[in-house]
Amino acid sequence: MAGNIELVVLSFLASLGFAIVFQVAKKDLLLAGLGGGLTRIFYLIFIAIIPSRIVYVALAAMVAALYAEIVSGMKHVPATYFMYPTIIPLIPGDLFYYTCAGIITGNAEMFRTNAINLILALVGLTVGFVVCSFVSNIMRIRRLATIAGKSDEEY
Repeated sequence: MAGNIELVVLSFLASLGFAIVFQVAKKDLLLAGLGGGLTRIFYLIFIAIIPSRIVYVALAAMVAALYAEIVSGMKHVPATYFMYPTIIPLIPGDLFYYTCAGIITGNAEMFRTNAINLILALVGLTVGFVVCSFVSNIMRIRRLATIAGKSDEEY
């Protein structure tokens, strides 16, 4: 349990640090950090109940994208403004490292195992973002169509 709390705190700090590098405004830094912490919390929940790496990473990516969409709508900024800092806890840096280490050391088993997991994590990350962004875009179009009094097809 203590390890999970440390992971959430470190995810918050990593997202906060990336937000600073990404030049997020000072007034929005806390929200960017909270996004990273929230993403890690859901990632830990999903990893505990779902055995498939691609599924739990995709679901965590959907949470991150949904958070970014909601907060960016409230702040009237593009979703990427919060999306990039929020996804930092999902970046599979350890898998990339061990995949490269397997190549460099000639350890085929290390390379194969980590490369497969890396690909699954990256595909899950991509699918999660694409699905959430697609659904958000459809909802945005419908809301604008309703406001304008037009049908979806006219947009």
